[in-house]
Amino acid sequence: MQKIMIVDDESIFREYLHSALDWEAYGFEICGEAKNGVEALELMEQTLPHIALVDITMPFMDGIELTERLKERYPAVSVVLITGHNEFDYARKAVKLGVDDYILKPFSKDELTLTLIKLQKEHQKAQEQESTLKVNQQLIKESFLNHLLSAEYNPSEVNTAERFKQFGIQTTHNCFIVACIEIDNMDRKWNEVSERLLWKYAVTNILNEAMDESGNHLIFNGPEGRIICLVEHQSVHPYETPPLEGYEKLIFLIKKYLKFSITVGVGRSQLGFIGIRSSYLEALEALQHKFVLGNDRVIAYSAQSLETGTMAFFPIEMNENLLAQLRMHNGERAEAILEEVFQSIRERKLSLDYVYVICMGLVSVCLSYVAETGHPIEACFGDDFFPYSEITNLESIEATYDWIQALFRTAVRYTSKYKQTRSSKIAITAKAYIEQNYADPDLQLEQIAQHVFINASYLRAVFKKELGMTVTDYVTHYRMHKAKELMGRGNNKHSDVAEQIGYNDPSYFSKSFKKFFGYSPSEYEITKK
Repeated sequence: MQKIMIVDDESIFREYLHSALDWEAYGFEICGEAKNGVEALELMEQTLPHIALVDITMPFMDGIELTERLKERYPAVSVVLITGHNEFDYARKAVKLGVDDYILKPFSKDELTLTLIKLQKEHQKAQEQESTLKVNQQLIKESFLNHLLSAEYNPSEVNTAERFKQFGIQTTHNCFIVACIEIDNMDRKWNEVSERLLWKYAVTNILNEAMDESGNHLIFNGPEGRIICLVEHQSVHPYETPPLEGYEKLIFLIKKYLKFSITVGVGRSQLGFIGIRSSYLEALEALQHKFVLGNDRVIAYSAQSLETGTMAFFPIEMNENLLAQLRMHNGERAEAILEEVFQSIRERKLSLDYVYVICMGLVSVCLSYVAETGHPIEACFGDDFFPYSEITNLESIEATYDWIQALFRTAVRYTSKYKQTRSSKIAITAKAYIEQNYADPDLQLEQIAQHVFINASYLRAVFKKELGMTVTDYVTHYRMHKAKELMGRGNNKHSDVAEQIGYNDPSYFSKSFKKFFGYSPSEYEITKK
């Protein structure tokens, strides 16, 4: 809707113009009227019309003088002079002063309509051109700023400063800090690109408000759909962590007004334009850690104490134990081991890359178990099973734990469903007998074979085939884990523990324990304390 101001000293003529056209039907509205040029200038500041219909002859300030004043102060306003025949030459000369058109009294409604529609189209065209110019300038500006973040950026500080000036960015290029902002779970919240752009625009507006006191700053759309905030700080020294209050305020405001959460990764202060990329890479690294630390928070690079995984995360026997539990169809114990692994990841705040290594190790154990039972991997998990791709698309450690847990449950469920053979029943019965009688120091292969009514040689072969270990190895395996469980309760002498799990000689028990776990019972108790 385009706004029109009427300026004429005759009230009758002003009333006539009000009723002359169905203004709204043509896309116009009368935003004000004035009796002379002085009133028109005062009203102009309040209404800012697109078109002014101005009479030439008026007291205090006539139409010609008003036109000059309007063109000086408001060059975008179109002026249409309304004049009589005796003022025609006068009006024609006024065109040189910037009058856009003139209408001779008396005029028809069609003549007035055509004049206004012509100006309306000119305004629309000018607005479109201005809008296109702004969009293009913004795109060029964002392209330049994204280039600053890239590895390809290499121009001199002088050239970069010149480009900043071209975009109207005032900077003394002292210390720069980059923050990367991600809307949590954005792809799952909104399917349409237009929706995502709308919410990113809303976040950007609130970010501008939150960062008002944080120095000279620029906010723009960065790589991979993130919002980038580039702040120039004169009060923060190089390699320092910047103040985080503005980002914490942003998180609070987003949650309060937009009802969703964001995560902010913040790099350290870096010197000069060349340091912008360094701070950006630090912000990205900090942001990655939301996978382990969780989202809806500010994560500063210098605050990280995440382990990189150069040391072994857990003993090799943990994977072996996990595989053993799967072979024995002990799903509950397998899930307990998985919970231990992920709890340790959370407590030690391991880096994202190392978490992926651990997860692929767990996947490997699961796939090995399915494969050794004689079942094709695709039969259990489907043809479109690409574990690494699926894991790296997950957004949190909790989601990854759920995914791994579901993977193991699927494997146990599938192999149990399709493996009800006579040999598996024999092995499971023998396994249950061992677990009930492990405290018997005389427990031997022959005794177990008698219980399941087969000869010892056949049991040895069946047990190894079905559970992946010998009968003797399983007896030792079960006894050692029971010993660990008893010692974990505290106040148990080693001799008592040895007796309770079927060892008459405490010294032999200690040697067996160390051989199995890699550390003695005494060393284990020290670590528990």
